Amino acid sequence: MTIATSGVRAVVLATVVTLGGVAGASAWAQNAPEKAAAVNVPANVLSIGEIESRLTAQGIKVKEIEVRDLLAEVEGYDAQGREVELVIDRRSGETLSHKYDDDHKKRK
Repeated sequence: MTIATSGVRAVVLATVVTLGGVAGASAWAQNAPEKAAAVNVPANVLSIGEIESRLTAQGIKVKEIEVRDLLAEVEGYDAQGREVELVIDRRSGETLSHKYDDDHKKRK
């Protein structure tokens, strides 16, 4: 009889542990922080790869691209080796801002 009682206790213990895990996961899911609201970006915008390809074709060596909704901020070097900062419209590919970063020369 002791063996049968041990088997029943094991089954009961396993059931309690399983149910406790499910209840704990449910409680965690209810208290988990909400994800940041997703920004609705149209499907017809340029990807980072497309932006990089277009700029490379123009002689820009891309160092970094930061996407902000419908704009892409790009840091890189032009064909003359000057550091440039660009703002690109991701819908049209148009360069909205193009400036040279002279600060790197002051730091050297």
